[in-house]
Amino acid sequence: MSDDVQFDADIQNDAMRRPAPMASFGQSIPVSAESSGMAGWLIRHGWAKSQQSAQMILVAVVIIDIIATFMVIKYFL
Repeated sequence: MSDDVQFDADIQNDAMRRPAPMASFGQSIPVSAESSGMAGWLIRHGWAKSQQSAQMILVAVVIIDIIATFMVIKYFL
């Protein structure tokens, strides 16, 4: 068996990069759109003004969901 196997070097180009969020339905993306995911969605739709406020909204939603889950388990199951 041959031990002198060589591989091409890994090349990072634009095709390997994570795609940037795209504007849809006539909305433009601001230049400082470093936010992505659900926090970025909240900022783009005007629910939050900054990354920190979007994170606080998401934490509040998680806490409300946990409370609702415990209530459903306790009273309906």
